[in-house]
Amino acid sequence: MKRRASFVIAIVVILTLVLSGCINDNQYKNGQSKPTETPSPTQQPTAKPEPTPTADNTDDQDQNDETGTDNQGQNDEEETKVSDQLIKLLPSKEGYKWVYNGFAEYGHELILEDIREEKDKIIYSAKGKVFDMSDGESDKDFSLSVDYTITSDELIQNKTGEMMMDLFDSMVIVQLPLEVGHSWTQKVKGADGKEVELKSTIVKVELDDGGTKLYTVDYQDKNSDYYEQRIIKEGIGVVGFTRLYMTEEGNFEITYWLYEEASGYDK
Repeated sequence: MKRRASFVIAIVVILTLVLSGCINDNQYKNGQSKPTETPSPTQQPTAKPEPTPTADNTDDQDQNDETGTDNQGQNDEEETKVSDQLIKLLPSKEGYKWVYNGFAEYGHELILEDIREEKDKIIYSAKGKVFDMSDGESDKDFSLSVDYTITSDELIQNKTGEMMMDLFDSMVIVQLPLEVGHSWTQKVKGADGKEVELKSTIVKVELDDGGTKLYTVDYQDKNSDYYEQRIIKEGIGVVGFTRLYMTEEGNFEITYWLYEEASGYDK
């Protein structure tokens, strides 16, 4: 009897469990979600943060420094480069001969002996003489040397020779830009050592019959009536010179010009 009662109780328990499971399944099927199991937290090793990559500017800086240096060098080179425009104003090679005739039988000749390049300039060295019209009776020194120096923006004449008609030993005879109206002021020393301030101006640019440019430049003393004028021709240099000769008796112009038939190469 006891065994039968135990069997009945077991059957009742089993049926109760089955019915309970069906009810739960029906709840899930009707849209109710099963409770999510919360997993037990797992201890993870703490990750060491990776360093944030940063641009290495050392090479770039070095490169920039080098580039900056190169650019500065290029700028310096551009700034100090000898002017091609001014180079065109003089003969292209050694051996050129200039012969000049002038006022009161004045004359002189020069031969271009050397063209040399230096860091920021080109120097054209010529030697010659002023013609001695005294047939050797004068005790004056008629030897003559003239250097033309071209820089980035100027053509400078330096002369040694007491008998040359040019008054100043060193002066800028033309300056960029080679345009009518361009002017500059320069201080030069006269034969007596006194300083003279000249206002120099390009007053004319013209073409000859062959299409070669000629530049006329005036040089006016700012403190007196004294003046000079030069005509400069491409490929030759100075082809004409005029200055005011000042005496107590009066002032008058003296001049010289290129004797083209006797000038040039192989003359």
